[in-house]
Amino acid sequence: MTDDRAAALGAAVAAGEAGRDGITRRAYLDVADLPDLVFGSRDLMWWGTMGFVLIEGMTTALCVVVYLYLWKNVDQWPPAGTEAPTLLAPTVQLASMLASLPFMAWLSRAARRFEFQRVRVGLLVATLWMSAIATLRGFELQALHVRWSTNAYGSAQWLVVGSHATLIAIELVEIAGMALIYSLGRAERKHYSDVADMTMYWTFLVLVWLPAYVLCFLGPRYFL
Repeated sequence: MTDDRAAALGAAVAAGEAGRDGITRRAYLDVADLPDLVFGSRDLMWWGTMGFVLIEGMTTALCVVVYLYLWKNVDQWPPAGTEAPTLLAPTVQLASMLASLPFMAWLSRAARRFEFQRVRVGLLVATLWMSAIATLRGFELQALHVRWSTNAYGSAQWLVVGSHATLIAIELVEIAGMALIYSLGRAERKHYSDVADMTMYWTFLVLVWLPAYVLCFLGPRYFL
């Protein structure tokens, strides 16, 4: 078959024309050479993670707006008789979160290279690290020196710090679950992409906490 004839036959098939036998042949696409696993924006689950980032970022922003609204409608912040928050536990926790970013970047690179042993160890370390961060969040709430039900200031503080704490708890459960999958040897190729997405989400949690830390802990002591 000549090249011109082959091209004409291909065009006819692509257009859905009937062949000599009267059967209409539909066009098809051979995807055998496409990768079975991708990372980043080519992965559908990555877009799902970005959806969570958008939703939870907006939630955190709304909590901050509530905080600022309440502050602007009172004469003193924190109110008279309410102790300003202490900084030791919150600062240690923030430093720990920032220190985790290079480690999470390393874990993401290991996942993209399909390095099973490094990913398994990295997930175990990440689980312990995030458990310590979640524990420090409990000390942070104590460092506020006010209950959520004491006054509007206390409610605003617990709203911002507490809502972010729920995100940390959810991420801890997710990473611990993935660490269990790798530790039991039940990991599949698709899980490497999941690990990379989790490290990206953790980076979001750390970065979104920076302005919240300034607002909730430095603000009542130095700026408000």
